Amino acid sequence: MKTAKILWSSSSILINVIIGIYIYLQQIGPSDLAERFQFMNEIWPLYGGHWRAEMILITMMAISALFFAIYFKNISWLTISVGKIIVLGTYAFMLGGFRNTSVELATMANQMATVVFMLGSFIFYIGLFHLYLKSDLLKPWLRYLATTVALILSVGFFLIYILIIAPLGNLLYIINAYYGWQLKPITNH
Repeated sequence: MKTAKILWSSSSILINVIIGIYIYLQQIGPSDLAERFQFMNEIWPLYGGHWRAEMILITMMAISALFFAIYFKNISWLTISVGKIIVLGTYAFMLGGFRNTSVELATMANQMATVVFMLGSFIFYIGLFHLYLKSDLLKPWLRYLATTVALILSVGFFLIYILIIAPLGNLLYIINAYYGWQLKPITNH
């Protein structure tokens, strides 16, 4: 239980650092698509390393959520873990489809990664919505905030991924970290 709590909470905090790095890389890169892919390849150790680190954090979330699903016999945690497992498929496209490939192939890999990411994120946020809706571990105001944000993100990922959605995701990861630390072991296990 302790290890799962550490995995869940630490990955929920560290993912915000990784997202910040990605935003920075996107801002310093050129806006032209062909030039952007060339830029990514020029600094591939940074991009590739970033995505590998992100993949490890998402794996930590998936493992801990799966543990919680089994431990608490909770469908919300199972849904969360399935969402994160689907998101892990994104990294095969990004790590394998962007390095030293044509613009057309990189564009296709990006579109495939986006579809997988959107589906996994939608499932993940539905799971969080259900988890926080039923939870008594959070103070009422924080539970309301987490439930509302998870619902907005679910709808947002379902409809369209826009810049407003990502910062809300960061906020929910911070709440996830706090929630993870609040989990209590079942005494009769």
